[in-house]
Amino acid sequence: MFGDLFQEENGGGTNVDISHKTGSEKPKLGLPAPPRPRLECGLCGIDNQGATCYLNSLLQTLLLTPEFRESLFQLGPEELGQLQDKEDQNSKVRVIPIQLQRLFAKLLLSNQQSASTSELTDSFGWNNREQFQQHDVQELNRILFSAIEDSLVGTTGQDLISHLYHGTVVNQIICQECGRISEREEDFLDLTIALVDNGSLENGLLSSYVEMETMDGNNQYRCEGCAKLVNAKKGAKIRSLPQILTFSLLRFSFDFQKMERYKETGRFSFPMELDMGLFCESVSSMEDTSYELFSVVIHRGSTYGGHYHAYIRDVDNLGKWTHPDEDNFQLHSVPSDSKVQGLNLSFGLLQLAEDIAEGAPVEALYGMRAAHSDSDIRYAGVNEEKSNIKNDRPKGGASDSGSTTNVHQETQRKKKGKKKQERPVEPVVPGYCWFDFNDARVCSITSKQIERQFGGKESAYMLFYRKKSMHRPQEALGDPMYKVPVDLVQEVLLCNEELVKQREEYESVVNKITIKVLFGQNHQYIGGAVRPIVDTCDHMQLTLDRRKTMGELRVAILEQCCDLVPSVSCLHIAKQVPSGLHLYDQVLDDDSVIIQSTNICDGTLLFVWDGKQLQGTQIQIGHHCEPLLLTVSYGNPSQLSQGFAKNLTLGELSLLLSEQTGIGANRLRLGRISVKDGDSKVIPFKVADESSTLEELKLHDGDELIAQDSHISEFGHVLLSTNENKLWTFEVENRCKDCGSEAVATLVEVDKAVSVEELKAVIISKLYIEEIQDGGRIRVQDNNWGLQTPLHEQQSVESAGLKPGMKLVLEPGAAPLHNEITLSFSCVPSSDVPDKEICVSKTSTVQQCLGLMIEVAAFDNDDWHLRKTNWCREEGDVLDDLDATLEQCQLRDGDHLLLEAGKLPPKGFLKLPVFLAKCSRPDTTKMSSQFSRGEQGTLGVSIPRTTDNSRRVHVDSIIIAKTFTLADLKLQIMTLPSMTDIAIPTLDFLRIRLIENGRLTSVLRGHSQTLQRLKLTNSSQLCLQILQQEEDLRKNQVLLHIQQRVPETRTYTHYRELIWDISKGATPEMLRQVIADLVLLPVETIAIAKYLCDKYEWMPIDSSSFVRKGKKHQKNQKKSPPKINLRNSPYQIKDGDVIGVKDLTFDPLNTDDFSTPADDEGKALLILAAEEKRRRRKENQNRTNASDNSSPSSKRQEVGLTIKVGNFR
Repeated sequence: MFGDLFQEENGGGTNVDISHKTGSEKPKLGLPAPPRPRLECGLCGIDNQGATCYLNSLLQTLLLTPEFRESLFQLGPEELGQLQDKEDQNSKVRVIPIQLQRLFAKLLLSNQQSASTSELTDSFGWNNREQFQQHDVQELNRILFSAIEDSLVGTTGQDLISHLYHGTVVNQIICQECGRISEREEDFLDLTIALVDNGSLENGLLSSYVEMETMDGNNQYRCEGCAKLVNAKKGAKIRSLPQILTFSLLRFSFDFQKMERYKETGRFSFPMELDMGLFCESVSSMEDTSYELFSVVIHRGSTYGGHYHAYIRDVDNLGKWTHPDEDNFQLHSVPSDSKVQGLNLSFGLLQLAEDIAEGAPVEALYGMRAAHSDSDIRYAGVNEEKSNIKNDRPKGGASDSGSTTNVHQETQRKKKGKKKQERPVEPVVPGYCWFDFNDARVCSITSKQIERQFGGKESAYMLFYRKKSMHRPQEALGDPMYKVPVDLVQEVLLCNEELVKQREEYESVVNKITIKVLFGQNHQYIGGAVRPIVDTCDHMQLTLDRRKTMGELRVAILEQCCDLVPSVSCLHIAKQVPSGLHLYDQVLDDDSVIIQSTNICDGTLLFVWDGKQLQGTQIQIGHHCEPLLLTVSYGNPSQLSQGFAKNLTLGELSLLLSEQTGIGANRLRLGRISVKDGDSKVIPFKVADESSTLEELKLHDGDELIAQDSHISEFGHVLLSTNENKLWTFEVENRCKDCGSEAVATLVEVDKAVSVEELKAVIISKLYIEEIQDGGRIRVQDNNWGLQTPLHEQQSVESAGLKPGMKLVLEPGAAPLHNEITLSFSCVPSSDVPDKEICVSKTSTVQQCLGLMIEVAAFDNDDWHLRKTNWCREEGDVLDDLDATLEQCQLRDGDHLLLEAGKLPPKGFLKLPVFLAKCSRPDTTKMSSQFSRGEQGTLGVSIPRTTDNSRRVHVDSIIIAKTFTLADLKLQIMTLPSMTDIAIPTLDFLRIRLIENGRLTSVLRGHSQTLQRLKLTNSSQLCLQILQQEEDLRKNQVLLHIQQRVPETRTYTHYRELIWDISKGATPEMLRQVIADLVLLPVETIAIAKYLCDKYEWMPIDSSSFVRKGKKHQKNQKKSPPKINLRNSPYQIKDGDVIGVKDLTFDPLNTDDFSTPADDEGKALLILAAEEKRRRRKENQNRTNASDNSSPSSKRQEVGLTIKVGNFR
């Protein structure tokens, strides 16, 4: 009934997680990053498996219910069994309680930010789909408790749930005459409270369990004592209370008028302390009825999607509470380059903004440590496992920041005595600290924040209270190991030790870098850049740990190549530029500096020289003098190409060129060659440009200049060749980082006739790459469409669609063969799986392509199918012919497919979803007149002109052979379980229509027609209409929806169905006549128009507006009126079309354009949708460029929540 009511909004939780792989840092040998250590609060979160936030919220509540947790821990292996024996049929292993124990132990003791529930959900018998289907947490509460009770039958813990959570409610009916009381007692796990007309929990309890309903009038009660109908009082009373009292707030309701779901978002308050004695049937003086709130499960979102998290009070004081405005702004860094790894956003943003404004240091804001303060790079809290867990958790106080910097404290030290108004601090009372458990993220909150959950889209959904008399022993406070079995403690501590090893190993790997060391003795300065001397060793590769010092780096260089290092040496960072090598900043001379604090990273080129000259030539270093590769033409066909420092002035460049070209300095004139639309022209530099630098003149790498002798000719007479005869220049980005080459844009020139394979060889040679994984391949980086598919190397540069100036990308991987195409795909609903890419032969079948995609996505089942998408990745047709080749399916290189959950039916069969049009009672008084005019009524209400799925309910899906007839289809539908209560006399009382784009369209005709002839596919959707009378439509009958316009308004009446017989013609006049008879108006006083629902426009149907296309009439030939067939273009009248009718007596000038306010809104939505498509296309481009694709989660049907439990009775 509730469909996807509880589906996760935006794919799940709100845990902030900034990826390890930021910037240009490459992954280290595929080594997965170890789990992060706990956050500063000291409490562990739970991973969201896809849509399991509802489960996480309930599990955290149960964990922080000490009585539940400790009762569960008291059950040992002798009662629950051993996990290793669960496959033994002779042993009864109670898997669910065991996995709950193990999960609770991890949440209490493991040094991880979050724990996984995969082993627990496996014990539930859930498959992969269950983790992506969100359910109601109230329903889970009842089902999970039932599963635990069934699992603990026959053990000492079999009364665990009933002891803590079971209460008693009695339903009573009291006779007002004899006083006889009829009652029925029921147990409850939770009390349901209606929110409508109740503004608080106390009012809800009064109306549900104190006040009684009067049964009188037509609703009198038959009393057995009085033996007659009498007035009575009816109501429910709370007879006994549990230790843990649970309230389920009824926030989701169904509007039977609008036939849609809605969420109650009004204010509904609840107290921190509650006296239930006021709402009970009777209370003894010794009974404790005082309760304290300790958990609030919150739902954020609407009826169509949302997310759960929980505010929970730390009863045992296991966490470290700090005021939210003082929480650390904590950035865990990736050891390889101090890049952001994880972000804790539980700090006060206003305070952060104030700290920044008042001069907070950058190191404080980014959690960085000074390089000299610690020679090791570690995760926050890596060594915490080595100390006693109990002692690592101070009670209720502020926490030590560990390896991160507290921004607020750092700022306070820098404020130099500035006074600031202090805000009131909430007192920290042990056992009364509140935390927000939001999947993997846990942070401190104040009790005041609970009041914000009284109403709104984010509001309380379940409340948990505990009796005030349930005091905790002093030894339990702050001790997470309290009453945890020794074997579980040892298991978790072993895991913590393994985590330490994993983190140390990970740190060792990610801190290992490989650099290239170049030596000045083997290089020379030539052509404006540094280049290696031929037949010398131009570089040496060196692998080292970046946590070492610069002194250790220098020692390593000396040990490897002592003879190439000068006695007085300098280290400079070098980079490859188009003109050659260029030297930049000098590395610090201080031998105690850590390498990680310098600009040296993986792949850095380090130049070792004396710091003065190369082979006797002084050179410039730094960004300001970076060389530009310029090509200078002089004479015919003399040309030179070399680097010139960008800080050179044009006058200095002229002097240099005068020496190289032999043209006198006073006669040399320079101009820039500009190419536009294939034509080249020279733009001479002005005299005023002589003092401007090349950078100020906006010259770039690859620009062409011409040097002319002013005594010979002027620029205006220079004849330049066109672009047709020149080489094509491409900008190439190297992404083969594993090859040790610097990722830098390089210009490459080739002839347009060379092959792509030859182009790749030129690029590899230009970039000095020795070897590439799988030979490497080339892609085009398009500014609008992002990274394109790999190029086929057998084509020429021109036939491959390349154009001069394009940006190319060289990356590892095999290039596609001539008969292969590259396809990308995304998984639905596995939104956490990024987009993948495969190369496959055009002659491969859909089945082979599907198998390859499942293998690439690493799924362990074949319960998937493929669907096409259009250019903006919107859903298209299902590829249901598994034996068809990709070429037959018209798949092209670069197409994107959706890998969707759900296996297609066998070949030759169809899987068709069936919907039922919602009905109302027929008006029998109008039935005869409707049929006399050719009008057919149904049991449905007015069908809107736009998509409205709320007027149809999903019945079921059927699997049927394509060779079956329409009659077979109707018979199979009538046998569905949900259709058995509907009386359908014969098949002719059942009409089946297709649903296309959310609208009812074609009627399926001909009981003897096969489904294949009716062109049904696996993408088809069927809608049933129960008719008032038998119907057997013929091909020459069209079912239209007629809506009459209300005069002098922009609205229409409800539609009426019209079955129009077009056997005698389908002209506008005939249609107008039939419609005039239907609406009882003269034919000359009506105007009609067809509604174009996809454009929100109306097309008038009028012969006078039709223009005949074709030959002109000959002279003296009698002109006949054009014969218009409304079945043809442009009208194309068909089943389900909406025809509007208006009375011209109220609009004699015919100025009304048939439109409605809804059409105006629809057109505005179309404009927004077009903008949204452009935005989504841009996002797809960005995701493609960043290799971080994620497809939006699609709506899923609700699947019943079940937990499988063995039989232990």
